[in-house]
This record gives sequence, C-alpha cells and structure tokens, in this order.
Amino acid sequence: MTLEIAEIVDQVIGHAQRMLDDGAYDWPASRAALERILADLEARSAGDPDLERLRQFIAGGDDARKARRRETN
Repeated sequence: MTLEIAEIVDQVIGHAQRMLDDGAYDWPASRAALERILADLEARSAGDPDLERLRQFIAGGDDARKARRRETN
C-alpha cells in the first residue's frame, strides 16, 4: 500500500499537533525529524503542492518557539 503525499503530510502534521497539544514536544528535535521527512518527500515528489503545508507547519513552529522565547526574556 502506497500512501499519497497528502496523506503522509496529514499524518505527520496530525501527530506533531497532538504532541504539541500534550505538551510533550521538543521542538528542535521534532523540527529536525520534520525536515528529514520533508526532504524525503521532496525527493519522491518534488513540487507536490501538499509539501507546502508541511513547510508552513515547520515555519509556524519556528515562529511559535521564537515568540515563547521572547516572552520568557
């Protein structure tokens, strides 16, 4: 069974979001894993429009982390 890129992206983002909601998320380690998944998916299907959602999710996580760091400083 081969999953479509859209399904993989949905599952990856869903899993990451659940971990965020549970508070059990180490963003730097998770970001590295998400980047590896993104690179693998790009190698399989460069230019797939669903990959942009994963890129945006990663960027949103970066922005949220920066905002939290500003709040604590």
